[in-house]
Amino acid sequence: MKTLIQKWGIALYILVLSVHLYAQVLGEPFKIVQVVTKVMLLPILILFLAMQDTHEQTPKGKWLVLVGLVGSVAGDAFLLADNYFIPGMIAFMVTHIFNIIFFNSLNGIGQTKSKKFKAFSAILAGFCVLIFYQLKDSMGVLIYPVLVYMALICSAALMAIHASGNLKASIISKLFWFPGMLFFITSDAVLAFNKFSWEKTSPIPYIGLVTMLTYGIAQLLLVKGFQLYFTSKTADKG
Repeated sequence: MKTLIQKWGIALYILVLSVHLYAQVLGEPFKIVQVVTKVMLLPILILFLAMQDTHEQTPKGKWLVLVGLVGSVAGDAFLLADNYFIPGMIAFMVTHIFNIIFFNSLNGIGQTKSKKFKAFSAILAGFCVLIFYQLKDSMGVLIYPVLVYMALICSAALMAIHASGNLKASIISKLFWFPGMLFFITSDAVLAFNKFSWEKTSPIPYIGLVTMLTYGIAQLLLVKGFQLYFTSKTADKG
């Protein structure tokens, strides 16, 4: 079983994600398939990452990202019901907090910031301002917890960039973690705009496909990056 998950975990994840997306296209008659496949996604990635062999001992950072992924499992479950939007958002905050802690352990926030870090800091700050002005009227008081969430996910993205200052994590950060966080931000932005604006004024057919595809890619890139880092002979132990 362990060998199967190690070798085919990513392929299984992509298969389940594909089934989920196709079930969305087929519509309401396949709602159960949509629910089942959605709640399967993160457990597959957790098993895949947990079962990867590491050198000498399990790096302590691995436990940080695994706990973060459990937060995503809870978030996926909560967001199956419209009434649990806030609990779902809080659950995903757990994911971002633990990812921030992990990225900070690779290259602390006190270290020299790259030009890319500074440029994206300005871009993402502007993005949060855009979210505020576009959604504040339709969201009411909910806009403030959403802004806290957006600030947190943007911070996770910036720390993913900053982690590239760690020589061992540099390529992984650039190819997996930072792109993964950008897909995550895209997914959450589409979800927010659809839930509080588009759905009420001009519904967009199959917009859920965009949300889940970008979210699925985000989690895949992040976990693949974690796997590459933790299984590398040069990865830190602790």
